[in-house]
Amino acid sequence: MRTKILIITLITSTLFVSNVSIAELGKMDKAEAQAKTKFDHIGLAEMYEKEANEMTAKAKVQKELLEEYQRHSEYYGREGQDFQAHHEALLREYTKAAERNAGMAVSHRKMAK
Repeated sequence: MRTKILIITLITSTLFVSNVSIAELGKMDKAEAQAKTKFDHIGLAEMYEKEANEMTAKAKVQKELLEEYQRHSEYYGREGQDFQAHHEALLREYTKAAERNAGMAVSHRKMAK
């Protein structure tokens, strides 16, 4: 009985979280589609700059974790390689997201002129 409740709870929470992230993407697409004035584009540019700064901060944290691993890799044992691969992948993703958001901010700044 407990197992069934646990499974149902996990499935429900997974669907809820995925719907929230899809809703966020829908809001951004809608905001971009409705951007017509100079001020709309300035607002979008500021939003993208904020996102780029957040992604850059996250990438910095991942880089620091990787540097710590490289300095003290003997502490991590066999799981260290998984740790390293995981944080390298996160660093790549955060860096790409920061670059993409910075590019979007620049393009909206150009549209605002």
